[in-house]
Amino acid sequence: MRLASLTLRQFRNTGEQAVTFSPGKNLILGKNGQGKTNLLEAIYFLAHTRSHRTASDRELIRAGESQAAVTAVVHPHRFEGQTRLEARMDLDGGGRLKTLFRLNGSPVRSRSQMLGHLPAVSFFNTDLLLLRGSPGDRRRWLDAAIVQMDRRHFDYLADYHKVKTQKNRLLKEPQRLSREHLDVWNRQMASTAARVTVSRLQYLGLLHDPAMVQYLELAAGQEALDWCYIPSFEGKLAAGLTVDELENRLNGILEAMAREEMARQTCLIGPHRDDIRFELGGLDACAYASQGQQRTLVLALKLTELALLSGRLGEPPVLLLDDVMAELDPDRQQYLMDRLDPHIQVFLTTTHLDPRLNPVVHRFVEERSTAVFSVADGETRRVRDGELAV
Repeated sequence: MRLASLTLRQFRNTGEQAVTFSPGKNLILGKNGQGKTNLLEAIYFLAHTRSHRTASDRELIRAGESQAAVTAVVHPHRFEGQTRLEARMDLDGGGRLKTLFRLNGSPVRSRSQMLGHLPAVSFFNTDLLLLRGSPGDRRRWLDAAIVQMDRRHFDYLADYHKVKTQKNRLLKEPQRLSREHLDVWNRQMASTAARVTVSRLQYLGLLHDPAMVQYLELAAGQEALDWCYIPSFEGKLAAGLTVDELENRLNGILEAMAREEMARQTCLIGPHRDDIRFELGGLDACAYASQGQQRTLVLALKLTELALLSGRLGEPPVLLLDDVMAELDPDRQQYLMDRLDPHIQVFLTTTHLDPRLNPVVHRFVEERSTAVFSVADGETRRVRDGELAV
C-alpha cells in the first residue's frame, strides 16, 4: 500500500496545501507544536475515519474556520490504478457539524465503507497510554487494530453504541421505564455486546503468541508477556467462546443486574466497561512495569499488529511513527528499524537530526529512498537534496 499524496484544507493548524510522498521512507522534521503530528493525524483519520486524539471531528477544523477537508490518493501495490479518499467537515450557521466521506468521488453511506482502502499501523506517543492510561485507552487501541483486520468490527461497535445509547436514555427516564421495556433493550444489548466481545477475544488470540515472541526478543528473555481480557461482570471468558454462548450468558447477567441498573440509571454491563490486563512475569504491567518495559511491551504489540495486518492483506500497510524514537532507547530504535519490511511506506516524525543525539534516525535519512519534509507553522515543504545538513 502506498500513499501517493495528501491534500489538506483548514485541517488543524494547516491552511491549504498538497504534499506528494515517497513510496519508501518519509521523514517529517520540525519543532514541537508546528504540525508534524497533525499531518500523521490526517492520514490516520482517512485510514480509520476517526482521529486518534479526539472523539470530536469538530476539533479537526482550524480555529476560526467553518470547513476542513482531507484528501488522499492511494496506490495499492497489487493492483493498477489508484483510489481517492476524501473527508470533509462542515459547520452550519447553527454550529452543527456534518462530516462527509467520499470514495473515488462518490459519497459513502457508512464510514465502514472507507475502511481497508488505506490500511495503516500507527505508533503515537499516546499509544503508551495502553499501560499508563485508562481502560478506555486500551479498548480504543484494540478496536482500532481489529477494524484494520476486519471491517465488520466497525459495524459491531456502531450497533452496540446505538443500543447502549438508547438504553441509557431510557434508564435516565424512570417515569417511562418498565421492566418489560428494559428487557427488550437488554436482549438487544446482549446480542450486540456478544459480537463486539467475541471479535475482541478472537483478535487477542491471534496476537498473543507472536507478541510474546516479539517481547522476549526485545527484552532479551528477561520476563514473559501475557494478558487477559477482563469483562465488566464477574468471571472469565474462555478461549473459543461463541457469540451464541456469550449472548445467552449476557442475557442472564443483564436480567440479574436490571434492578441495580434501574437504580443507578446507567448501563453497568457491556464491552464499554471491559479492560485488558497486561502482565510481565506474572505481575500487572500497568502497576509494576518500568517505563522501559512499558515501551518495550507497546513496541512488541505494534510490531505484531503490523505483521498480522501485512499477512492478512498480502502487502504491508502504511506505517505511522510519531516521534516514537524519543520514547525508545537506541537498541529498541534499531530493533524497530531492522524489523521493517523494505517495501513498507514509513512516515516518521522527529524534532532534530543531530547524529550524536539521534543516530538511528540520522541513518534512516541517509538512505537514498528517504524523502525529508520540513514542517513550520502548519506548512509542509519538501527538503531538496543538499539543502539539509545531516
